[in-house]
Amino acid sequence: MSGPDDGVVRVDEKKSKEEITAEFNKVQNEYYNSLIVEMKDDCETYRKATECHEYAKLMIERLGKFREGFEQYKKNCYEYEAGASCHSAGHMLLQGIELPDGSSPVEKDVPAAAELFARACNTTNPRSCVAIARLLQFGKFVEKDYKKAFEYLTTGCNKQNTESCFSKANCYLQGMGVEQDYSKAIPLLERGCELGHHRSCHNLGVLYYHGKGVEKDLDKFKLYNEKAQIFRFQKDPFQGTTKQHLGSGPVAH
Repeated sequence: MSGPDDGVVRVDEKKSKEEITAEFNKVQNEYYNSLIVEMKDDCETYRKATECHEYAKLMIERLGKFREGFEQYKKNCYEYEAGASCHSAGHMLLQGIELPDGSSPVEKDVPAAAELFARACNTTNPRSCVAIARLLQFGKFVEKDYKKAFEYLTTGCNKQNTESCFSKANCYLQGMGVEQDYSKAIPLLERGCELGHHRSCHNLGVLYYHGKGVEKDLDKFKLYNEKAQIFRFQKDPFQGTTKQHLGSGPVAH
């Protein structure tokens, strides 16, 4: 039976919900403020990419200091080769940051975002290889360059990023930046499907259905289609914002 000194934290039932919420928020804020100070000290002392990235992230998410966090991301990117910080800074520039009061601590600058994504791709964040490749493929804010986009996707795929491999396969399917070759898309899609990437399974099944790059095989079409449906409701290996595609033909980007 629990006693008064058994270490169990109890809520005073006489307190209102508002008071309890206020106390909880106070404790939480004290914790995060202490954590921010700790992360800042670790970043300045040890100059490690992970600690510096988390420090910038906390400044933005807990303190609402968007400009300061953005500048810290950039510093981490260029001084500490922190690919995650390069990607985060690039993402902020891609859309820009607008606050309810009408201020914009970070202005939209897609070419600058592209530069950061490229740097992230070539350092430690292969997810950014997809981001820079798509900007080059769309060519709306940066000069269109399918060949260069294909090179970035190859870099990401070589670093085991499934979305990069998937997008590289699409380049072969559509002849973007490389000669169209369905057979070369097959191993890339197989790799992605094995790792649980549902769109890779989907496209692979479609190729078997139509017999493009492989011998037509309706059993394999059914197999990969079933895998696609299973993986579709599981966590995507790629932590991105790509929309799901449910069409019957190869997914195109």
